[in-house]
Amino acid sequence: MENSASQKFFKIGVVLRDFRLGGSERVAIGLANYWAGLGFLVTVFVGRNEGAMRDLLRPEIAVHSASIPASVPDRLLGKKTACAAKRHFQGNPVQACYVPGNGHWPVTRRLAQLPRQIRPTLVSQVSSPIFRHGRNLLSQWLYNVRMRFLLRGSDHVVAVSHELAKDTRTVLTGRDVMVIPLPVVWEERDLVPVPQDGALNILAAGRLVPVKGFDVLIEAIARVKKHCPTVRLTICGEGPERPRLENLINTLGLHDNVVLAGYVPCIRPWLDACRMFVLSSHAESYGAVLVEALAAGRQIVSTRCTPALQDLMQAPWVGEAVPVGDPCALADAIVRLQAQPPPPCETLAETVRSFHLAHGGEHYLSLLTAEPGARNG
Repeated sequence: MENSASQKFFKIGVVLRDFRLGGSERVAIGLANYWAGLGFLVTVFVGRNEGAMRDLLRPEIAVHSASIPASVPDRLLGKKTACAAKRHFQGNPVQACYVPGNGHWPVTRRLAQLPRQIRPTLVSQVSSPIFRHGRNLLSQWLYNVRMRFLLRGSDHVVAVSHELAKDTRTVLTGRDVMVIPLPVVWEERDLVPVPQDGALNILAAGRLVPVKGFDVLIEAIARVKKHCPTVRLTICGEGPERPRLENLINTLGLHDNVVLAGYVPCIRPWLDACRMFVLSSHAESYGAVLVEALAAGRQIVSTRCTPALQDLMQAPWVGEAVPVGDPCALADAIVRLQAQPPPPCETLAETVRSFHLAHGGEHYLSLLTAEPGARNG
């Protein structure tokens, strides 16, 4: 865009299944807010106008909902949303559309079918691993075929890490794949130094579901307690696993050491109060919360559950990576990190400078506003 006047007439669409607590949804909301703040006309189309993150969207952004019934299972919600989005943008054209993450790829296919004169420029994001551990050869082949089918109409394909871009190029033979770090840091904040009171305060965050491995983390804290009796773990998040985790806390006698804080809209105040952040998941599409922790100037301990580690663990002082599902390894890493003086907050925050919203927002904008026909492959 050459000037602010032309921005007022350039329409950008963003399609989401709903406003659920998900990494792709949060990034999409952040980008929509950023573009709207620059003066672009942004429309968010959703399958269902519900979810905890609905209130994070700027009030001037238009939201249109397909009102898909709750009886439609989640596995079909993406397809239903894509079909409804095609109908909506056929009658209400936009110049460009951002498709966030693997779960929304059906949107790319449907919008690519629109008549040429109203077909938007499509920018599709690859945010989750393509080659998953445990997937057999047939399942992987079918996944690859589906991926090529859904993304063949995309004008630009973007991966959130270099490792993911490499895998994407393997499947989408001949396509150029740009790397744009996941824009999960929404705003500049003053850095708060690590508390110097000697306390070991640990933060974890995420939905209380089995894949997050919070039971493993709680078991690890029981081991850390032997070295530091006053260790305190706070888990921000809510979910169906709460009763089981509460029972585990009681069984291990960790009433004074582990707190389930429930859902919080922003974890930054909790990060400012902690010594380190721990991610105990069995699998993560990216692990954006690690970026948030580093942006706050906090070291990280993470299981090897995410491709983000290859981008983030560029120096030993960033933190430690441990095997998935191993409470002993998790505890040892926490104790080792606590025994060393933390690096300056500014040093840690600088490692994720490219993950800031303005950086990613501008890179995506350059693709969305590219001249028609400037397809990357």
